[in-house]
Amino acid sequence: MNWRRLALWRPRAWLAARQGWRHLAVVFATGALSATAMAPQHLWPALAVGLCVLVWSLDGARRHPKRTLAGFLRGFVFGFGYFLAGTYWIAFAFLTRGEGYGFMVPVAVPAFAAMLAVFWGLAGVLQAWIAPRLPWRVLVLAAVLTVTEWLRGHLFGGLPWNLPGYAWPAGGAMSQAAAWFGIYGLSFLTVFALASPAAAIGRPLRLSSLAPVIAGAVIGLVVLCGGALRLSGADAGYQPDIRLRLVHADIPQRAKWAPGGAAMTRDRYLELTGEPGLADVTHVIWPEGALPVFMLEDDATLALIGQQLRAGQTLVAGINRRADNGSGEYAYYNALVGLRFPNGSPRVESLYDKVRLTPFSEIVPLTGLLRAVGLDAFARYQFTPGPGATTLDLPGAPPVMPLICYEAIFPGFVRAVADRPAWLLNISNDAWFGVTAGPRQHFNQARYRAIETGVPMIRSAARGVSGVVDAHGRTRVEIPPGEEGVRDVNLPRPVSVPLYGWWGDVPVWIVILTILAGVLILRRRAVVRLLSTRT
Repeated sequence: MNWRRLALWRPRAWLAARQGWRHLAVVFATGALSATAMAPQHLWPALAVGLCVLVWSLDGARRHPKRTLAGFLRGFVFGFGYFLAGTYWIAFAFLTRGEGYGFMVPVAVPAFAAMLAVFWGLAGVLQAWIAPRLPWRVLVLAAVLTVTEWLRGHLFGGLPWNLPGYAWPAGGAMSQAAAWFGIYGLSFLTVFALASPAAAIGRPLRLSSLAPVIAGAVIGLVVLCGGALRLSGADAGYQPDIRLRLVHADIPQRAKWAPGGAAMTRDRYLELTGEPGLADVTHVIWPEGALPVFMLEDDATLALIGQQLRAGQTLVAGINRRADNGSGEYAYYNALVGLRFPNGSPRVESLYDKVRLTPFSEIVPLTGLLRAVGLDAFARYQFTPGPGATTLDLPGAPPVMPLICYEAIFPGFVRAVADRPAWLLNISNDAWFGVTAGPRQHFNQARYRAIETGVPMIRSAARGVSGVVDAHGRTRVEIPPGEEGVRDVNLPRPVSVPLYGWWGDVPVWIVILTILAGVLILRRRAVVRLLSTRT
């Protein structure tokens, strides 16, 4: 056997030369492997392997007679493996809805992954067309992939789930780069650093081929040291005179909506709320959609809550509410409400309606088609978005920005408020997804908003991860999925506004546009030289 001819030793040459199903199978497999870089595993070397394979595969696309198709297909197949393995837990949402929806899993889950993978396919097209044959092509991949990931986070409502930068656990040293450049800037640095070995492997070891590797290592070391320095001695203390009770009930979604489930759920939340120590609590926090009723219309439930809470205490709860639009029809809202009970009677002190509605859950396109095929449950009613991101005044607490469910994964949404809050409150219902990687991914991504803003986060998630996150993204208190109970916690203080809070994504865009402009200039000069030699 000629050991030198094994693909193991010549991965770049093998991937660049192959075009058939074996090639695509390797690309798909390494894309799926790359998903283990996300929470809860955070195996970032797997993403490094995957990105190197993607670089070499796109090298072959550049020489393919159908360059556009080859670039898109290879980027798409990699992204399809990445998102299929990284978002498999979507299947549990269909299974949780009850009988009659499981048949959709083999279609819906791959379709969801394919939708996200389209943006990796676009990155493949750009890489195949504009990347030079130089080792620094890995820098171009970082630029074009950041552009398409930014588009994924903004087009058609946006879904910036499992961005490459989320490979680093929030609160660690590497994650602190988000305080300077945001998650998109961290994604750019991550792709470049982890893909840089592709420039040297399979080539004679020259300084030119090693330069991107050295640059990637230096960048990684600088980010690591800078993050460690930022974390050293970083303790802003806690807000005075505020004590929060996180109520974490481990109730499966199907049990909540089963016959008698509303009363069972209400009684369990009241039981947990009333555990010893309640007298020292200023605010009780329930998660998104805690009760399967329109709570503001349920006098019996409100009366029971009023019997437990003192006049100066506030219940902050995720609720579903409805309002008559004046024509006899209701508008439905996914909301957060602050309630006080002076003399035992409920009084709404604060109210926030969710703005970024979850596609195919709270807002459903093609409802007519769904009703026609018998899927009325998906199109029964849709939620109405609220007016916009806001800073909310809760009685007895500093100004807070509410984030309902996946609103916490949008960095631009958090930065949209005019008045800086003193804390973020993220309520979520992750019971749809069971004890899978989904709630852990959600929690890790939400914590990045604390890093980017320098503002602590309190999180209450039904069957998800609840807890306290400080202004550097570190978890101070955690209630994991599958557990039940309450935690009485203090509210951390914010820190000074990080650099990202001042300049946003502007530096990242300047770097990316500079890279792309430089590449185009080089290609133009190469074309001019070619034409001059022929004439």
